[in-house]
Amino acid sequence: MKTALMICPLLFTCVCAFAGEVEDAIADSQKAYQQHKLSEAANQLAYATGLIRQQQGDKLKTLLPDPLEGWQAEAAESEQSQAVMVTGVTSSRYYHKGEQELTIKVVMDSPLIQAMAGLYSTPNMAVMSGFKVKKVNGITALFKEKGEPRLSMMKGNTLVQITCNDCQEDELLAYAKAIDLVAISQL
Repeated sequence: MKTALMICPLLFTCVCAFAGEVEDAIADSQKAYQQHKLSEAANQLAYATGLIRQQQGDKLKTLLPDPLEGWQAEAAESEQSQAVMVTGVTSSRYYHKGEQELTIKVVMDSPLIQAMAGLYSTPNMAVMSGFKVKKVNGITALFKEKGEPRLSMMKGNTLVQITCNDCQEDELLAYAKAIDLVAISQL
């Protein structure tokens, strides 16, 4: 309890400092824009965007599920990208049980997600592409057995992909059900 009381103020200070950096970068961008320093204004906004994406990634890592019974997991990882066509935040976590290896990957705010939206909004298209259509926590999920089994779900600007070697459909579905995609998509 004593440790928690000591850590909370430190965490709050870090979050506030991070928020201050974002606000400072936005203010610097506005000032540069008003002075017609357009490159500097754009760079400051890009910096603020990067800081916000770091915050998203840090929060996203905490929303990936704990290992299910009998499984073990590595620490979640997160990365941010601002390259053309792959902007956004990606977080992943690796799970294992014996020889089975499962990975959950979450991609947010990428233009590539919108290119895949048709599969989720038109189940016939998904079925013609070799997917089984399922509902997981009220969200359309696509399951494919051929090759390495995989399951994917999409909500808004968020895509979840679960892949596993030597897993059964019920194991992929159990992990999919453990993901709070509503909370993740609200980041």
